[in-house]
Amino acid sequence: MRLTLFLISLILVSCGASESKKPGYRVKWIKYRATSEEEAKIQISLWDQKAWLLNGGGEAVLETDVATGVAGKESPQGVFEVLERIESKRSNLYGKYVNEATGEVVIEKAWEHSGEVPAGCVYEGIAMPYWMRLTWYGVGMHVGKFKKRIRSSFGCIRVYQKAQLLIYQKTRIGTPVEIVSQSLQEQFEF
Repeated sequence: MRLTLFLISLILVSCGASESKKPGYRVKWIKYRATSEEEAKIQISLWDQKAWLLNGGGEAVLETDVATGVAGKESPQGVFEVLERIESKRSNLYGKYVNEATGEVVIEKAWEHSGEVPAGCVYEGIAMPYWMRLTWYGVGMHVGKFKKRIRSSFGCIRVYQKAQLLIYQKTRIGTPVEIVSQSLQEQFEF
């Protein structure tokens, strides 16, 4: 019995000390699990193109690559709070027009289209799962596709799906989010 308990404790300790080897993000699992929604904070570095979920002691419990805004549509800098949380949000600014009957994409980038919408077409906003609104003018954190270290959004913070789910689970309305221009990599060394 003692040997079994000893082996289980070794396994648990080794799991907590190791980090996820998944591409794009890493987690300190035991500290992540101990982090509550009330104490969590998020730090985002535009320089590093990374985000960190912090616990109440200011320790990074999750690190992930992100994609921020392109030139002309930069992600804002400053201290924000999560204003809204929606698990299955779709953009009302960026999307496409699809044929309602066939599902065929008729206009790929609706935001660049200034003419009339073709008959029989409906607007389909880009999916933004695990949406966390940071501004009332449309900037938030959400799941999105991107290439590592490449700014590719229109101001939002795009995050890998599995990492954003973990962040979403540890945040709430009012969670502080700070976006800075300088590198934070050394401060939150994983």
